Amino acid sequence: MSLAPFPPVAPCPRLDLVLVGARGQVGTAFRTRLAAQQAAIARRSGIDLRLLAAFDRRGFAYDLEGLAPSRIEAALRPRREDEIEALFAHLQAPRSAPALVVDCTASDAIAARYPEWLASGLGIATANKRANARELAFYRQVQRAAAAGGAPYRFETTVGAAIPILGPLRDLALRGEGVRAIQGVLSGSLSFLLQRLHDGCRFSDALAEAQALGYTEPDPNEDLRAEDLVRKLLVLAREAGFPIEAHEVAITRFADLPDRPSASDLAAEDARWAARIASATAAGTRWAIVAEVDADGARIALRELDAASPFATLPAGQNLVRIETELQGERPLWLGGPGAGPAITAAGLLSDVIDASTALVRAQADSRRRSVAA
Repeated sequence: MSLAPFPPVAPCPRLDLVLVGARGQVGTAFRTRLAAQQAAIARRSGIDLRLLAAFDRRGFAYDLEGLAPSRIEAALRPRREDEIEALFAHLQAPRSAPALVVDCTASDAIAARYPEWLASGLGIATANKRANARELAFYRQVQRAAAAGGAPYRFETTVGAAIPILGPLRDLALRGEGVRAIQGVLSGSLSFLLQRLHDGCRFSDALAEAQALGYTEPDPNEDLRAEDLVRKLLVLAREAGFPIEAHEVAITRFADLPDRPSASDLAAEDARWAARIASATAAGTRWAIVAEVDADGARIALRELDAASPFATLPAGQNLVRIETELQGERPLWLGGPGAGPAITAAGLLSDVIDASTALVRAQADSRRRSVAA
């Protein structure tokens, strides 16, 4: 008896990725995770993720058949600016495969391109806070461009790395449950520093450790001056419905070092924090840097809290957010988890990539069905 052959397996629809910031800490961690999961994603989601192009400030790589994520370093060659423009002209022209930009940078120049890319139908999954933390008018322009282009725009990792915070906020808005207040430890880098300081570590040593682990921004002063924390609070506040501008956030800086701190600058900060920690320990309190927004405005402040406070007892590098709503006042919603580091950020970014890719492939299939029906 002869057996009938197996029916042919339909190929997965292809989705082209363009990785921006390919050799940065987050970009490198993302490539590592994509290489490990690419085949599994194709099996489970039915989408063939192809790394069409990768670039950073110095290098560029492109292959129509797809680049191997694990071999990008060898594939990158010196970048010419006209190559980037040619790449995006190709992506924005009518083509068979949908495309998604994966932004692993902290670049204002890249963020400024979001409205153009989204309006043309390119999806974006980003760990870059800059677009959503610019002036409120630009934030709204990006949202309108995504809607006009029918393009997915995913940025969960801009607040809390891989912690799902922004998704629940959107769900609250969709069901008409107004947010009254948000409080949180939103900086994994600063929560790491505070934990190490309370452990008895010198400020300068704790800062060097945080930098080595990839917890801080490339310029750690963006963390210490609360500049990066302001961006996170703006994203969170705006998604919750608070129309806040950056200049409206009241700020207490964690530290105020010059751009290139000397040994004496660091020694002075070591002494200041040693005195603070000693005083808090004697009083049974702990320091935390808390960001909050409510009807009275937005604030970022160093606070001396009861040692049992959830915000004061976080493990190093953890984030925690408290959301009070019209229906959840006495028992607010709490969300927490690891909030810093390239690996955890890359994991959250890959989740956004899969979600956005699914939306793009579905939209393309719907468009084709409508064309056939017409």
